[in-house]
Amino acid sequence: MKVARSFAPDDVRIEEVQELEPGPGEVVCDVLACGVCASDVTDWYVAPKLPAVLGHEPAGIVRALGDGVNGLRVGTPVAIHHHAPCGECRRCRRGHETMCERFRATKLEPGGFAQSVRVPADLVAELLELPDGLDPVAATLIEPLACVIRAQDRAGLRPGDGLLVVGAGVNGLLQIAAAHARSVEAVWIREPRAERLQLAESMGAEHHGNELVDVAIVCTPKPDAIVAGAAALAPGGTLCLYAPPAPDAPPKFDATSLFLRELTVTASYSAGPADMRAALELIASGRVDAAPLVSHRLPLEETRRALDLQRRGEALKVVVVP
Repeated sequence: MKVARSFAPDDVRIEEVQELEPGPGEVVCDVLACGVCASDVTDWYVAPKLPAVLGHEPAGIVRALGDGVNGLRVGTPVAIHHHAPCGECRRCRRGHETMCERFRATKLEPGGFAQSVRVPADLVAELLELPDGLDPVAATLIEPLACVIRAQDRAGLRPGDGLLVVGAGVNGLLQIAAAHARSVEAVWIREPRAERLQLAESMGAEHHGNELVDVAIVCTPKPDAIVAGAAALAPGGTLCLYAPPAPDAPPKFDATSLFLRELTVTASYSAGPADMRAALELIASGRVDAAPLVSHRLPLEETRRALDLQRRGEALKVVVVP
């Protein structure tokens, strides 16, 4: 089978590797589509992992079942999550399941930018059957939407709150869609690019002026944007970092202001099992229409171009279709 293996940000090679077969308790899925995540093109974050087959937003179809696998059928379309927590450790019990050591250790083999993936036994329970008629390209947005849901929950967002979303890339737009689907009506947006601001406004967000908000979710790693999100909070508000600032560019917070206004600063990394199921329900029910957010569909052989388009900000959302 073919895989797209990254050796460096500008070095992605199509390789032929041995066809995958499932071991006991494992499942092999053919990949129908896999989205490009911002983390795939955050070079300082990805570099220590290379060489690797990237891609962790796949949707596929079950091709083979290992011994002992029950409850799945060959030919079933599925969303394929790449991590699973233990549910029992101290971090899981405190609501930080994406910090769980088992969560960080589990992964797909070899990665989503491939014609097939092997799902280890620890992840088989996280294969979510897709409803009839759901485009697998749209289904690649289940994992990003799950991350959005977790961020909103970590920020304590609830109906009646005012929400500021900073950055109208695909994750910011999903924040808007999810907030409205979850009965949060007052949503503002900050975005410097006119075409993306217009898209956010078409989804029901208002261009942010001087309004003070209860929650600010910053979907860009830029330090100035993070500081601006904090400045827009009302006393008692919550700032949620959704994208990691580079290690050499930390945001410069006014700690005195944080204290005097009793602000909460939190962050949200990845998504857990309940978030994946909630995201699938929102997309399957039509309450979140994810398909229009996909701007480019490219074949596996053009994975390097897919990554470049996302890295340069020339695409809203790129999906690789093996």
